[in-house]
Amino acid sequence: MRRLAADAASGLRETRAIQFAEPHWSRASLRKFRLFAGSPPPHAHNRCSVKRRKEKQMKWLIGGVAAAMLASVALPASARGIEVGLPAYVYPGDPFLTTLEDPVKTPVPPSVVIVNIGNGDADESILDHDADLLRARTAANGGPVKVIGYVHTDKALRSLDDIKASVDRYLNARNGSVHYDGIFFDEVPNLCGASATSTEWRDKLRAARVYVTSKLPGVQSFVVNNLGTAVPDCYLQAGNDTADVFITFEDTAAHYLVDASANGWAYGWVGGNIIANGQYASGAEYGPRFWHLVYNTGNADWATVVNKAFGRFAAYVDATDAFMVGPYLNPWTAIPSYLNAEIGYAGGLRQ
Repeated sequence: MRRLAADAASGLRETRAIQFAEPHWSRASLRKFRLFAGSPPPHAHNRCSVKRRKEKQMKWLIGGVAAAMLASVALPASARGIEVGLPAYVYPGDPFLTTLEDPVKTPVPPSVVIVNIGNGDADESILDHDADLLRARTAANGGPVKVIGYVHTDKALRSLDDIKASVDRYLNARNGSVHYDGIFFDEVPNLCGASATSTEWRDKLRAARVYVTSKLPGVQSFVVNNLGTAVPDCYLQAGNDTADVFITFEDTAAHYLVDASANGWAYGWVGGNIIANGQYASGAEYGPRFWHLVYNTGNADWATVVNKAFGRFAAYVDATDAFMVGPYLNPWTAIPSYLNAEIGYAGGLRQ
């Protein structure tokens, strides 16, 4: 504002000087006036009176001052984008991980990778080396890849002590350092507690998040809650929020690309990332805090899915052609065949 005020004052001073002086239009002064006001002065030999020439000069000059002031106001930077983040539920040496680690095969890696051995109940240290290799890479957002570990919550019925024990398997320091950036808490219920007035499940997940933060002192931890559908706004309440990012869709592309309201709510996009006052809403006011996982996405549909995710205010997306078949074939054990194209395409979406 100070700069704008100074520019305006300077322009007004020049206006007053011209207002009371009959100008002499040399070629040099004509060029200067065009640059300043954006319009040529009246010709010296026209039939306009001196008074009318002065009025026109004032209009041109004031217009130039206004244009200069507007030009000095910078347009806001891109406020919103979308990045690719994906689960990689495989063992060390699997082509999924080695492909992500290889800058030739994956020139730009995903921004977030979720790793998982035994749902957080196994020896997670065997993934430390892969996590280090991934975290050394630069994602499309210009920062290092975030690697987070999977921990199950059993719909928040698992004890907090057991949840903490799983967190420790990832975040305890080994060889003098911690190898992960945070935790992915799976199977989070889409209710705040067991009753309409209870927040016991929210409070347990809040305590789990606080514990993750305590394990990474001086570091910006990254916590994700997976509900797979819209999150009640109690989980986003200031001072009690349970995660940095929430998975608010996990299902097939066929379901993602239809509205649940159009088929009796049997399946599909429910209409928002959050539930507030009993209604689905975008959650845009909470910023980049939502992630959509969309499997069974054919090559012809992945760009449509990414566009939909962006339009639905997701900050992260994973469209993958890996399939979920029955309870055993997990889509998070295979890398999307079009991953490089998806990362590049997502990086170009801005609003």
